[in-house]
Amino acid sequence: MTLKKTIILTDTIENANGDEIAEMQTYLTGDGSTPVVRTMGLSEPIGYSDDGRAILPEQDDKVIEKRQQEFMAAAIAEQKDFCKQNGVDPSLVNIIGAENKEDK
Repeated sequence: MTLKKTIILTDTIENANGDEIAEMQTYLTGDGSTPVVRTMGLSEPIGYSDDGRAILPEQDDKVIEKRQQEFMAAAIAEQKDFCKQNGVDPSLVNIIGAENKEDK
């Protein structure tokens, strides 16, 4: 029996008032893939754009954007370490879809 190891990273984003405004999550498998970060908002939207996106207070939006970038950087570093453990080229992580390309 072969067990597959997955690492789940999560983080909560708080605004300047200490209120939780979003949660982030990604799954890492050490296969060379670029992490996909899912962010779920918890704060109250102040409206919606024509394409259906929630409009958040500007300060919340900026905090989320900054924290998403930090989370993605941490996820990439963790995925690269996990790839090394699995004998996978960690440089694949930086290029979306590179883990699916075959050397010719």
